[in-house]
Amino acid sequence: MIHIVTIKNKIQLYKGEEPANAIELIQLEEFGFELISAKDRFQVGDKALLVEPDYNLPDTEFWKDWTAPNGDPKKSKLGSHNRIRAVKFNLHRGDGLPVYSNGILLSEEDIKQAPIPDKLKFSLRSECTEAFLKNLAMVDLGIYKYEAPERNHGGNVKQGASREFPVGLYKTDEINFNKVNWTFPMHLVGMVKMDGSSISIGCKNGKGFICSRNLEKPVTYKKKTGFKKGLFYKFLSYFGYDRAIYEMVESDSEFVKVGKPYMDKLVEVCSNPYRREEYRNLVLRGELVGEGASNGSGNKNNPHAKIEPQIFFFGVDNYDSTAKRLDFYDFMGVIGDLNFKHPDIVFDKLFESREELLRTCEEYFSKNLIEGIVVRSLDGKWSSKILNLEYDSRK
Repeated sequence: MIHIVTIKNKIQLYKGEEPANAIELIQLEEFGFELISAKDRFQVGDKALLVEPDYNLPDTEFWKDWTAPNGDPKKSKLGSHNRIRAVKFNLHRGDGLPVYSNGILLSEEDIKQAPIPDKLKFSLRSECTEAFLKNLAMVDLGIYKYEAPERNHGGNVKQGASREFPVGLYKTDEINFNKVNWTFPMHLVGMVKMDGSSISIGCKNGKGFICSRNLEKPVTYKKKTGFKKGLFYKFLSYFGYDRAIYEMVESDSEFVKVGKPYMDKLVEVCSNPYRREEYRNLVLRGELVGEGASNGSGNKNNPHAKIEPQIFFFGVDNYDSTAKRLDFYDFMGVIGDLNFKHPDIVFDKLFESREELLRTCEEYFSKNLIEGIVVRSLDGKWSSKILNLEYDSRK
């Protein structure tokens, strides 16, 4: 969310052939994020406070230069709900390629103006734990992560409303590649990152279930369809008798309407008595996309928003006790057995360096306006997302 960082490099920018005199590109020691800053606001070696992209800022006095520059919210470069997104500049670093600012950097002077209690004695030279910085971000600076509210399908819990995420199942959320420090060479597989809604479809001990990113969705629930008539039932109602007539109906959640055929097929396959024991309790991880099923990030350029509602699966977990991700080839085997779709594979190769990986992704992005690429090691232990900043800048 927020991190104390060190300025590593300052890069001269150009507009056409002329140097940009007012701003420069900042690179960091700790992370791969690059940010635009006023010229000489920072020096190499300076400490700063990085606010990560994809988080949201509150409408408070401290953040008004970002949320409402010169008092006008329409001039803000933030996305919906004041989300920090990539900002594209009509500049280049000498190679003619566009430059993006990805995040917010606060200086020591900025921190002095921040609504941070004096008792915390916080400065950019402080030794801070992640827990301290998270609390500082959320409580004192008001930074948060917006998630659109989900419909509580089915009414109250007794009638089969959305339930808490299943025990032992982790929520899918890939870490930004700018925050990881992998050792190369490394063999990696890259798949297109679909812009939809996270969905998990599982089979545990022969029973199927469907989850959104945060909740388990009821496949069916008790729906009130009328009341028992007559004086006798009316009399009983005075003593707490429920006169309502219920019937079990299938949920109208898009997760269920689209996901149930996939769940039924998974349960059928997992229940085969001849199937290997380790492949009987499985959870498929995927992205629900398609017109009417998911708006994804809301980007009007989303290539997956207008297709027929469907699910593309990017991972499979063994779910005997706690979820454990299968390696890439086992994942491909399970998806192949089920005859389900997975996102397009962009590459499956050995990369000698981080730079080679990023260059390969940027070349793909230059020809394909997609949200990003999810990269993973063959054994499934390492995975991360490389976002397309051009796509993010249009959200």
